[in-house]
Amino acid sequence: MRRFAPTFVLIIFLVLQAFFVRKMAIGRIAPDVPLLIVVYFAMFRGAFHGSLLGFLVGLLQDLFNATHLGLNAFTKTLTGYFIGLAGSKAEPDSSLFFFALVGIAGLAHDFVYLLIFTGMHLGKFFVMWVTVSIPSAIYTAVVGLVVHLLVSYAATEVVRSIGKTRS
Repeated sequence: MRRFAPTFVLIIFLVLQAFFVRKMAIGRIAPDVPLLIVVYFAMFRGAFHGSLLGFLVGLLQDLFNATHLGLNAFTKTLTGYFIGLAGSKAEPDSSLFFFALVGIAGLAHDFVYLLIFTGMHLGKFFVMWVTVSIPSAIYTAVVGLVVHLLVSYAATEVVRSIGKTRS
């Protein structure tokens, strides 16, 4: 079952992104579902696969924003790689660890993204960092935690039901 959890979560995140993110936004603050996809996948598959998926997800995002073509691909690749390294060194089933890792990933991703996006203009960077990035990272971590807990609960129920059928 553990092998299929990342695929199941990937489907959940894609559905969230497609149908619910606009409705979940609070002003300019919305969860970064593509980042959640990269973090979740990197935790379970490692640095190489995390960076590869990060590149693909980022490139897809960049196709809709041609002015900064490659910026999302670059930052999501870095995020996937480093989260894959961190996830391989710890227990990915820990909800608190997952919450912290998603929050840190969101902050690190936006830090690099905003530095390049603002042309290293520290005034613009700081305003965007405080008003958008920090709240968005917290919101993303909370949404990720909820999905992680739901998947953990569903996996536990599946295992229990399999055990009952074999008895």
